[in-house]
Amino acid sequence: METEIRGDRGEVQSVARAARLLTQVVDAPGGLTLTELAATTSVNISTVHRLLRTLCSQGLLCRDAVTERFMPGPVLLRLGRRSLVAAGLPEAVEVLRALVERTGETASVGVREGEEVVIGLTVPSPAAFRYNAVPGQRESLAGSALGLAIVAFGAPWPEGIAQAGEYGELLTVQFRGYAVYDPPEQPGLRAVAAPLVGAGAAVNVAVEVRGPQARIGDDRLEEVAAAVRAAAGALQELPLSLLLGQV
Repeated sequence: METEIRGDRGEVQSVARAARLLTQVVDAPGGLTLTELAATTSVNISTVHRLLRTLCSQGLLCRDAVTERFMPGPVLLRLGRRSLVAAGLPEAVEVLRALVERTGETASVGVREGEEVVIGLTVPSPAAFRYNAVPGQRESLAGSALGLAIVAFGAPWPEGIAQAGEYGELLTVQFRGYAVYDPPEQPGLRAVAAPLVGAGAAVNVAVEVRGPQARIGDDRLEEVAAAVRAAAGALQELPLSLLLGQV
C-alpha cells in the first residue's frame, strides 16, 4: 500500500494535489489535457493520471471523449450550485434585478477591501445608454458612492478620508441614509448607494445604482434613494458569505 505523504503544513499531499488539479480545471474554460495539467501543477504525469482517474470516478471531473480534455464533473457542478445557494447569491441577484426594474439603472453590490471597494455582483440596466460595472472592479473609498456609504456607517473613519476633508460629506450620508457621488472623471454619471448595516459587526457592504445624471436627476433622487435603501434592507437579510469572503 502506498504511504500517504504529508506536507509541511500538515496537509495530505494527495488531497492537496487533487485540489490543485480541480482548481486548474475550473479556471480553464475549455478544460485541460493530462499533459497540460501535469505541466501546470509540476507533478509527474503518472501521479496526475492516477489522481485524474480517481476524480473522474467520483464525478468531480469528466473527460471529453473527443478532445481528451478534463472538465468539471456532475458532482463538482452540483457542489458549486449548492455553494451559491448557501451564500445567498441567487436571491441577491433577484434583489438587484428588482432594483434595476424600479430605477432603470445598473445595480451593483460592493465589498470593502482595505482602502478600496470591490464590485462583487452586478446586474446591468436594460437601457442602451447605461453604465456597465464589472465584477472585481476596484474603486477608492472616497471616490465612489459605495465607498462613501460603507465608510459613513463604519467606525473609525479611515485617516485618508479625514485628510481629504470628507467629514462633512460623511455626516450628510449618515443623516439621509445614502450616498450620492458624481465622479469628476466621468462627467454626466451619478451613483446612489446605501450600506448593508445588518451585514455583520462592521459595515463592509453596500448596494448602489449608477447611471446618467439625466435619468437620476435631483428631481428623482429621493425616489431612487428609497429603492436603493429598500434593496439594502433586503440584501442584509441574506447570507452573503461569498461576497464577504467568509467561505
